[in-house]
Amino acid sequence: MATRRALSSLVRAASRLRGASPAPRPRGPLHRPSPAGYLFNRAAAYATAAAAKEAAPPAPATGKATAGGKITDEFTGAGAVGQVCQVIGAVVDVRFDEGLPPILTALEVLDHNIRLVLEVAQHLGENMVRTIAMDGTEGLVRGQRVLNTGSPITVPVGRATLGRIMNVIGEPIDEKGDITTNHFLPIHREAPAFVEQATEQQILVTGIKVVDLLAPYQRGGKIGLFGGAGVGKTVLIMELINNVAKAHGGFSVFAGVGERTREGNDLYREMIESGVIKLGDKQSESKCALVYGQMNEPPGARARVGLTGLTVAEHFRDAEGQDVLLFIDNIFRFTQANSEVSALLGRIPSAVGYQPTLATDLGGLQERITTTKKGSITSVQAIYVPADDLTDPAPATTFAHLDATTVLSRQISELGIYPAVDPLDSTSRMLSPHVLGEDHYNTARGVQKVLQNYKNLQDIIAILGMDELSEDDKLTVARARKIQRFLSQPFHVAEVFTGAPGKYVELKESVNSFQGVLDGKYDDLPEQSFYMVGGIEEVIAKAEKIAKELRGIVLTRSGNPKERLLPMKTICGSLMHELQVIWDEIGEPEAARDRMLLELEQECLEVYRRKVDQANRSRAQLRQAIAQSEAELAAICSAMGETTVHVRQSNQKACGLRDELGAILPYLEEMKRKKVERWNQFLDVVGRIKKISSEIRPANFDPFKVSVDQSDLSLRKLEELRVELKSLEKEKGERVKQVMEYLKTLHSLCVVLGVDFKKTISEIHPSLDEAEGPRNISNTTIEMLALAIQRLRETKMQRMQKLQDLASTLLELWNLMDTPFEEQQAYQNITCNIAASEAELTEQNTLSIEFLNYVEAEVLRLEQHKASKMKELVLKKKTELEEHRRRAHLVGEEGAIDPSLLLEQIEAYISTVKEEAFSRKDILERVEKWLNAREEEAWLEDYNKDDNRYNAGRGAHIMLKRAEKARVLVSKIPGMVDVLETKTRAWETERGNEFTYDGVRLILMLEEYMVVRQEKEQERKRQRDQKKLQDQRKAEQEALYGSKSSSSKSHSTKKVPRNSTPGVQPPKSEILHSKTIRAAKKTEDINTPSPGHKGLDTVGLPIRKLFPSSNSSTLLEMETPRKPFSQITPGNISSSPVRPISTGGTEENRTPKTFAPVPTTPMTVSPHMQMAVTPVLTAKAVSVLSYDEPELTSQEDTEYSFEEKRLAVYLAAQVA
Repeated sequence: MATRRALSSLVRAASRLRGASPAPRPRGPLHRPSPAGYLFNRAAAYATAAAAKEAAPPAPATGKATAGGKITDEFTGAGAVGQVCQVIGAVVDVRFDEGLPPILTALEVLDHNIRLVLEVAQHLGENMVRTIAMDGTEGLVRGQRVLNTGSPITVPVGRATLGRIMNVIGEPIDEKGDITTNHFLPIHREAPAFVEQATEQQILVTGIKVVDLLAPYQRGGKIGLFGGAGVGKTVLIMELINNVAKAHGGFSVFAGVGERTREGNDLYREMIESGVIKLGDKQSESKCALVYGQMNEPPGARARVGLTGLTVAEHFRDAEGQDVLLFIDNIFRFTQANSEVSALLGRIPSAVGYQPTLATDLGGLQERITTTKKGSITSVQAIYVPADDLTDPAPATTFAHLDATTVLSRQISELGIYPAVDPLDSTSRMLSPHVLGEDHYNTARGVQKVLQNYKNLQDIIAILGMDELSEDDKLTVARARKIQRFLSQPFHVAEVFTGAPGKYVELKESVNSFQGVLDGKYDDLPEQSFYMVGGIEEVIAKAEKIAKELRGIVLTRSGNPKERLLPMKTICGSLMHELQVIWDEIGEPEAARDRMLLELEQECLEVYRRKVDQANRSRAQLRQAIAQSEAELAAICSAMGETTVHVRQSNQKACGLRDELGAILPYLEEMKRKKVERWNQFLDVVGRIKKISSEIRPANFDPFKVSVDQSDLSLRKLEELRVELKSLEKEKGERVKQVMEYLKTLHSLCVVLGVDFKKTISEIHPSLDEAEGPRNISNTTIEMLALAIQRLRETKMQRMQKLQDLASTLLELWNLMDTPFEEQQAYQNITCNIAASEAELTEQNTLSIEFLNYVEAEVLRLEQHKASKMKELVLKKKTELEEHRRRAHLVGEEGAIDPSLLLEQIEAYISTVKEEAFSRKDILERVEKWLNAREEEAWLEDYNKDDNRYNAGRGAHIMLKRAEKARVLVSKIPGMVDVLETKTRAWETERGNEFTYDGVRLILMLEEYMVVRQEKEQERKRQRDQKKLQDQRKAEQEALYGSKSSSSKSHSTKKVPRNSTPGVQPPKSEILHSKTIRAAKKTEDINTPSPGHKGLDTVGLPIRKLFPSSNSSTLLEMETPRKPFSQITPGNISSSPVRPISTGGTEENRTPKTFAPVPTTPMTVSPHMQMAVTPVLTAKAVSVLSYDEPELTSQEDTEYSFEEKRLAVYLAAQVA
């Protein structure tokens, strides 16, 4: 609670201050360990001090405080004086320089014309507190002094308060002087501890028959009194005060929360007149204390007046052990006042504008109203329901605390039955056989049953009348009417109005009296004898009195018959005249005539009386029928939500009761028909809702939850039910769809796994296997279907993984043993699913246990067959490994394969070689292009050395075109070498290993090639310089000695081959060596490739380095060069190196027609096997010069001879 939290914070602050004090104080006798103990102790000390000083009032006298305010208590700041800083209505802000008061502390304004008490509600900071005034703040100014009392609001308690009226701060307002007492208590207190509360349940006998019998009150309980204006709430409250005070010797406290001033005065006067409150010398005999917080007072006073009244009642309960009756009128006004205070304090409102602490405020009041081991407080609380809405937060929060409800009905009040308590709507949790006993409980339930049956028969009585009822129903109606009147009772407080003495009926007498009525002991007594009496003895006495009065009625008549005839006016005058004439003729004596006239008069009176009675009954029946028809019509219209038809107002011309009834009946029949149709619609919708609900949630389905109240058959209610039905139908459709999808998925899984589908779904729910009829769509069924699908999918994944593993094993075994295709065809449906996903396996029995066993048996057979052919397979794999190495230009270690090597290891080596070959593919393709370019370079060198290349023979233009293309390709070789070297070094950096080509590192091959190329370039440059020098010398000689005769040329019979450069022609040992190696490679075995494959012989090393014993002249003799411009024949064409020319574009973009085997570097993992290695070059042949890395040289312009240029012009002319 807020009070508990505030007081706890105060105690913690006090503890900290106490701990910081240099000299700790001893623990006094008034200290308590509870959170609010310190503040309560201060209040007790305040009350004790006030009691000791009888002459001085509890608070200091106005104007006698010192200017600075002497602090008498450092913990609560008692005695400190602050100043008013701000006044906004009932909210006053006060600043204290020292002695800041805790929450809920009472402050008193000094130098004010009235005693104004402020209650601390908030701490604003900077030594400022916000308070709520308990009285008007008119005349209050800023800077006015305020005294800290050091305790909560403290009020006087005890017997001195009986018969007195006081306000929220304990001041008397009845102008009877001060309240003289030695007992004071703070209004903020804790509820009794659990160990202090009484555990037994006791009935508080009120002496009111209807309350004690049907809705008994619990001692220490809380009773809610519901009722409108003018139904007798005040009279009932006064009677309860009188009865409890007199019969039990207890006291009563009345707290008027927001009470009107007029009603408060009236209640006070009525209590004085009834003797509940006595004045003067007999004031001590008063049984009630009144606490008023009137409607015109500030919200703070109205919010705390209930606590003040409760504090007075708690003293009677705890100090004097009394059974106290606490009346609070009205709880709603208490809640409303707290809401106003919350708004003034600036709190954000919650639901419907109420304060956010609604439950806390109400709980702090209600929890203190309880029964302890010393006494009890029984609270009767009047409750107002705003706009008749029981779901409003204020009454809804109150209902949670009530133990009994007493409903005052206006309909019963109109019948003249008081108290107007509705016996069927009033309830109490004490109405139990374990609390009241079997006799009391059975009697109460029997009374309610008879009254309920009578209420049900009223419709039949209104339409058909009493004569149409059965004998049992007539007896039930008679007893119910007697019980209804017997529930009335004269009150003591109403004697001045009724003139009848009040009655107090004991509980046992009430139970026995009503049980006798139920048993039929008093069926012979008239109904009038049960009205407004006490016990059953008074009923019997009243019945005897009524019977005596009926027997004592004597008809008195006048002696002269003529005088009796004077007032009579007959419409049969002629008949009477004729009768007189006849009597005259007969001579009838006068006495006989008078006797006969008297008899005639009596007979006429009897006839008139019967007719009048009959007419009266008919009129009463018509009026009753009209009233009942109108009531039924109004009830039907109200139930159907339609406007009530007022036939009397719409048909003013109808003058008779029969006409009125005839006008009402058609409307009534029409509305009945509509009601029946509407009812059938409700039944149809509700029936469908129940059916769908039972299908969707059979476990949680409660058929009584979906019920229809015939008092609400409006279209709005029907539409709500239809919306609910539509929602349920939608949910059912979704569930059916989900179940069908689950069944479809489950069927596909069962088909693939070879599981019996019907058996599976039957285990989930038998209705799923039925071809016709509804299927179960409950949550349990859907969850079981989902679990079954999940289980089968897990099984499918396990079996699919197993099948794919078996299929992989099959493929490996087939590939290993070269299984024929015909034998593999039988298991093609297995291997085709080796990479299939879970959704792709839909064939029947693909993953059944039988099929998996079948495949596993085949794998086992192949494994056994593999074991028998292991030696053959090892040799086959050895051959495959050597073939992969040869194609990848990898060289293994020397030696033969170890026969003990396992087949799996060989397969691992093969896989490693394949991976290495794949990583070397790009570089090997570039090596292939580089080697092809080198072959073209070698051919071009041979072509340039051929003296017969300019013969205008057949095919000369083809050779010229090839020479042009070869020059273009040769010009790209430096770029190719640079790119190849870059990629090779990147590959080696990434792999951490050298890139070898047939056992030789590729980087060394490239570097040696570039070195030789540079040497060739230098040689060609030297030859060009030498030729220029010779030409220059020749020109100088011709200038000195003259030119030689041209005839000298004819002396030679054989033309000397023309060289492109002067001097001796360089030897062609490199070209011949390359041709020799290429010819030798064709004859060598494929398993022993030469280390100089595709151009290693033309790596650029001079002949003297590779073959120092060879002779240049011998090499020249081996050549057969063609003559220049000689006729081209097949013989001389072959003398020039010829190679198929690629028709591609640039060297980087063209693809060679014949791909070289994809080379790879040697395996990173050295295999532990002995293999026959390819013979490598000798150390002399592969020796590498330690040259620097060759730089890229710019391409020089190609020189063409005069004959070549002339041939090109000639061919162009021929083409044109």
